Amino acid sequence: MIVDGEPRPPRRVAPGAARREGAARQAGLRSQNLALVVAQVAAAGTISRADVAAATGLTRATVSSLVEPLIAARLLEWAPAPSSSGSVGRPASPVRLASATRVGLGLEIGANHLCASVVDLRGERLAFREVRGDLAAGAPTASLASAVELARVTLAAARAAHPGLALLGVTLAVPGIVRRGVVLDAPRLGWLDVDAAAVLREVDPDVAVTIGNEASLAALAESHARPASTFLYISGGVGVGGAHVVDGVVQGGVHGFASELGHVVVDPDGPDCRCGATGCLEQYAGAQAVARLAPHEVGRALGIALASAINVLDVAAVVVGGGLGEALPGLRPALVAELETRVLAHPWAPVDVSAAAVRDYPGLHGAALAPVLAALADPEPLLAAGAR
Repeated sequence: MIVDGEPRPPRRVAPGAARREGAARQAGLRSQNLALVVAQVAAAGTISRADVAAATGLTRATVSSLVEPLIAARLLEWAPAPSSSGSVGRPASPVRLASATRVGLGLEIGANHLCASVVDLRGERLAFREVRGDLAAGAPTASLASAVELARVTLAAARAAHPGLALLGVTLAVPGIVRRGVVLDAPRLGWLDVDAAAVLREVDPDVAVTIGNEASLAALAESHARPASTFLYISGGVGVGGAHVVDGVVQGGVHGFASELGHVVVDPDGPDCRCGATGCLEQYAGAQAVARLAPHEVGRALGIALASAINVLDVAAVVVGGGLGEALPGLRPALVAELETRVLAHPWAPVDVSAAAVRDYPGLHGAALAPVLAALADPEPLLAAGAR
């Protein structure tokens, strides 16, 4: 071999190192194939091993060797065989995601509510609890202690109905900016620099705890209902949040703070916003504004803000959730008129605007789904635990 004009001896790899490299490559390939099989089963709902092999390009023997440990780890289960259609030979043995075996626990803290939900690998809700009250009035430690207790009660209810449930993880949705388990700023709750993850580990010290923005988690729930889709999500409640989803993946940005659509300025001379700026979308499309303003005023403000985002991101679809989704029929004419005027590519690529498919506690549902989807995307670590 010649490098920079000088002859160099070939790279020599010690036998032990070569074996380790080979083992690492094999382990990486197996991990990818496991995730590929699980993804195919999740997309199909119920599918035979032969059809998994045909869809993924893996051999039938490889698929069978992967399905067996996935069943042992309670990620997949055998599905009832289809009724005989007179075909000759042994009937296919279909598989599907396991029901009520491994679960995610979601929590949501808002200004006036605290709720918890347990969902299984299929995204089915197994238990739900909600407490109403002024959570912004108390200290963060008190609210988080209540969240821990509600999480335990909700998980116990799910386990009473479905014995043997294994918890995959806990995720909390909050209306604020979050980084690495710390709520940096949640004005609606009055929280600053609150280490929420540290407190929530009391639910179960053996599982991962994550904290996320409620709108981003609502977009995650919506992406689960619209597999592999790309859209701009905007949700309205007390505040206005949003997220950008690309091929089913929520884009967080460099710091995880992306898509704060509620603070896109629609009128620099508009009313003061709690963030310190003036004329933010939230002042025209938050719950108080929606109750006060005429629908065409809300729709116009939404259209102005969304057009700016669409011109930057080039998305073909906008999904409207929360209270804004419920009000969309009345907002649509003014909203669409602004998009038609302001989106540069509109004559060639009109934007589809639709109400969210997930309307029942979307942030909470996304929080409960988060550990489930993470496990399905990387099932390898769970196989070592077997059926526990």
